[in-house]
Amino acid sequence: MTKTQTKLVAIGDSLTQGFQSGAIFLTDWSYPAMIARSMNLQIPTEFRIPRFPGSGLPLNIEALLRWMSTQIGPDISLDEWFLHFPLLLNRFMDDVEDLYERGIGAQPAAFGGVYHNLAVWGFRVADSYTVTSEYAVKQISDAEGFIADDFLGLPSAPMYRTARRILNPRYRPDREDWTIIDNLAQISKEENIETLIIWLGSNDCLGTVLNLDFRPMDTTTVSSDPAERRRWNLTHPEVFRQDFAMLVKHVKANIQAETQVFVGTIAHVTIPPVTTGIEPFDGTYYQYYGRFFANQSNFNHLLQKNLTREQAQYIDAVIDEYNAAIRDIIDAEGPEWHLVEVGAILDVLAVKRNQLQDAPDRPLRNYYASLGITDHPLLRLSPVPNVLRLRTREQGERYAGGLFSLDCFHPSTIGYGIVAEAFLREMQQAGVGDADPMRLDWADIIAHDTLLQTPPSLWDDITEAAEHNSTLWDVVFQVLG
Repeated sequence: MTKTQTKLVAIGDSLTQGFQSGAIFLTDWSYPAMIARSMNLQIPTEFRIPRFPGSGLPLNIEALLRWMSTQIGPDISLDEWFLHFPLLLNRFMDDVEDLYERGIGAQPAAFGGVYHNLAVWGFRVADSYTVTSEYAVKQISDAEGFIADDFLGLPSAPMYRTARRILNPRYRPDREDWTIIDNLAQISKEENIETLIIWLGSNDCLGTVLNLDFRPMDTTTVSSDPAERRRWNLTHPEVFRQDFAMLVKHVKANIQAETQVFVGTIAHVTIPPVTTGIEPFDGTYYQYYGRFFANQSNFNHLLQKNLTREQAQYIDAVIDEYNAAIRDIIDAEGPEWHLVEVGAILDVLAVKRNQLQDAPDRPLRNYYASLGITDHPLLRLSPVPNVLRLRTREQGERYAGGLFSLDCFHPSTIGYGIVAEAFLREMQQAGVGDADPMRLDWADIIAHDTLLQTPPSLWDDITEAAEHNSTLWDVVFQVLG
């Protein structure tokens, strides 16, 4: 049987899947989907992607705020905070829970093949070759508990629900033991893969900043059980090296020798606005890192969760070791394997760490200037987007941020466009046909960035309330998270 030619396959986590504002829902505007479009591939036929019903998993902050504004208007009054907001939040979350535990989101998908975008949000490196559909089902069952319909409860084990929809979308018995690697192997049996993207590793360290909880793995001897490993949120560098080497070994065994593979490095997770640095500032790091709504006047390191300067430095040093391992492993794999230093882009785009608070447009201008580009479509936006938290005026006019979505860690649509460019540059240099960053349709990308076009009117009310009641909101985040 003659194999068909497949131009692009992607393996990764939330960043590759297209996660935004707390949920996976915009899979057709992930950076691999943007790359596919630039290569004239049709979505979802020539570049197959999963779809998620409703507002996605687990909690779509953007959809929540837009829906709330239809119920209470563009502002939240004091009485609405106490009388309406909790009830509306529960109603929205309950609908998501119903959809994915008992509704269409819990049913097998109509699609029964294998996706070209095989990313699963929340996955660590080792999950790519250890988590099966069957394992996901067990985790979902274990997490459900006795109460099926919780107050302020989201679907149980949402990451594993997502994994099952990717690994075995039609819930076929013969695919229950398939991992991401098994899905890749199936593609290779049927199709010649021209280009493979791998970008994994962020979740081996991300929990530190998402939960402001510092739990480094203190041993290189750890359980092989994926869920058991999550007792730690910072994988030991030597374990990471072993995991990544095993991932590459599995990938090599299941692709053609001529497949061009592009592997992304990991960004420093203390730069995105999911945390806020609290002075004093030593020129690179702050004394404390609090939640995104913390600031110099409302933060109390004794009452609110935080990371210290020393912990932030340790996390970044571990990430540097992760990237060193990735470079070593990829360098040893030969000319078909290529490194994409996408992690380093965030270092360049940092505003506070580069001490450019007075000129937040400079990082993006400097980034494109380093590439010899002075007239990029993003530089024509006013204001020029940056990596700070999205801020808008009462009229819904953006005056800060733009490159990150409302969860303050995952990129916005235009932020993913920058990632797509980075991979396309390396792909073009390696001679991949039709790979050219100049072929990205930035007008279309910008038009589909809903946060850029019409930011949710309630976003500022939410962030202002959190800033004014930071200790209370910190407790709420601990309860919900």
